[in-house]
Amino acid sequence: MSSLSAKQLQVIEALSTGLSVTAAADAAGLHRTTVHHWSRNIPEFRDTLAAVKQAHIDIARDEMNSLAAPSIAILRAVIEDPNASPSLRVRTALAIIKFVTTPEKSTTPKESAHDQLLDAAYLTGYRMAQQRAAEKAEQSEPERQDNEIHHNSSHSTHSSQTPRNALCPCGSGNKYKRCCGKNAPPVLGRAA
Repeated sequence: MSSLSAKQLQVIEALSTGLSVTAAADAAGLHRTTVHHWSRNIPEFRDTLAAVKQAHIDIARDEMNSLAAPSIAILRAVIEDPNASPSLRVRTALAIIKFVTTPEKSTTPKESAHDQLLDAAYLTGYRMAQQRAAEKAEQSEPERQDNEIHHNSSHSTHSSQTPRNALCPCGSGNKYKRCCGKNAPPVLGRAA
């Protein structure tokens, strides 16, 4: 049983047919921020809207697929018809060649689970290396008398190896980019 109100269902139906949020809200006698609020804070509204939109997309895709065979027959007739204008035949041939040579779009998400695992492993390895380096430094160096934080000093030797979003090696508890690395150049990409 759905716990969505009649207004919410009306907005979902309007949005699923392609209306904008503003138009769907106006049709239901609501303000568009109400619809945005429902989308952000009511999981059932968000999930139902996604399901209904996908159903409409699937119906449209089925209709387009049913038109594919007659469309191909028309293209074939244009290409093979000697009485068709040469410019029409050339445009048809170019459209077919463009379609055939265009690579299929990937359906994988931008960041796959594999990439997320690699990032997590990288971060874990980095933290372990930092911990080992700190333990080694404690064993090899005599205990420092001062326990203060040393920003941008010779005590912060990790500037070239420290990722910008990692904790600053000076011990402040802030991210490196907000502490000792304020003037460090941004990292454009991580080597694979």
